[in-house]
Amino acid sequence: MIKLINLLVLIFLSNAMFGQTSFSLTEALNYAVSNNTEIKNSQLNLLVAEEKIKESISSGLPKIYGTLGFQNFIDIPTTVLPANTFNPSAPEGELIGLQFGTSINASGTIRMDQLIFSATYISGLKAAKSYKNLMGILVEKTKLELLEMTTNAYYSVLIFKNSHAILKQSLEKLESIQQETKSLVIEGLIEEINIDQINLLVLQLKNQLSELEIQELNTQGVLKLIMGYPQDSVLLLSDELNQFFLQDWKLNDVIANPQESIDYKILQESVRLNALYVKMNKATWLPSLSGYFSHQQIALRNEFNLFSNNYPWYPSTFWGIKVNVPIFDSREQSAKTNQAKLELEKTKNSILNKENSIKQEIHQAVAEYNINRLNLKNIQENLLLAEKILKNTLIKYKEGFTSGLEVTQAQNQALIAQNQLLQSNFKMLLSKVKLDKLLNKLSL
Repeated sequence: MIKLINLLVLIFLSNAMFGQTSFSLTEALNYAVSNNTEIKNSQLNLLVAEEKIKESISSGLPKIYGTLGFQNFIDIPTTVLPANTFNPSAPEGELIGLQFGTSINASGTIRMDQLIFSATYISGLKAAKSYKNLMGILVEKTKLELLEMTTNAYYSVLIFKNSHAILKQSLEKLESIQQETKSLVIEGLIEEINIDQINLLVLQLKNQLSELEIQELNTQGVLKLIMGYPQDSVLLLSDELNQFFLQDWKLNDVIANPQESIDYKILQESVRLNALYVKMNKATWLPSLSGYFSHQQIALRNEFNLFSNNYPWYPSTFWGIKVNVPIFDSREQSAKTNQAKLELEKTKNSILNKENSIKQEIHQAVAEYNINRLNLKNIQENLLLAEKILKNTLIKYKEGFTSGLEVTQAQNQALIAQNQLLQSNFKMLLSKVKLDKLLNKLSL
């Protein structure tokens, strides 16, 4: 009883430590969206864009600065004046040195600057908001690509899992035939070459099983990496492959609408952003207006008694308005504006090309699916025929009318047909995922 309790405690602690280990496709997608590092970084880029908007807004809001200063003149600066200014009898050209000021000076200043008008500021603010929109669309694209990769990897693991099960079942049947054949050889009813042929096929199937196990583990590792799942933790898939097999999903009525594509939306937003960059560069030629206010307190001492109430601090307060008018910059800004215009034209060209490209990709995805659908029907018929041949061959073999070589050939034909059926369904699933991505319809 104590051992049972300890075992239950260990199971509970294990689940608490490692969390969920069995995932349906939907759960795997949700886990990937929450844990994949690429999507985390794209979301951080969106937060950076939001901070850039705050930065752009704050650049036009009041700025307040405070300054404290202290000077201790070991030698007070000397100013020279004509000596006859103070002594009319002094010779012409004689100079006299005078020291003005105090040896200890301190000052405290507070200043406020405020942008009143700037066309560059207005355009820059709009560009920052457009940049944020672009980052938001890029987050959607990263999520869409993650859903596609996770779904494909999930299907891949299931394919290897099913292939392994089929091969294992075939091996079990063949091992049963192997035992029967050994008995027949011992009794001298058939030649020894028959058991040799079956032994060879058994060995081949065992090697294939070992390879499949390694491939399945590697594919699981890829799925873990995409999901952001720990590589050293167990990952089980709760869905079965046949849950996703499509029946007769025809795609002839699919409408290719490039505007729904995430890549098209990215280029659209890029056009808006580049157009704003052009306006922002043009706006630098317009005057900007700003205002300022300053208040200063100055202490002039010959001794360090800055905090004594017996000596005054002298105030200085003023405000002003400043107009900045661009006159000539050696065509630097003109070159920047032209660059922005050229980038805008490049983006417009790209969006036209992308529209045609998306239509072609959608048509190709539909064609691929329809080809795979036709191949699937043929492979299903091939499998039925291969299984029928294997069944009849086994009957004849047990009755002594055929050899072990024919059994191995029939067994191989059935295995090939079963794997082809799996691969054909897998290709159909990938075609659907690809098309859903192009149409921006992949979702949790």
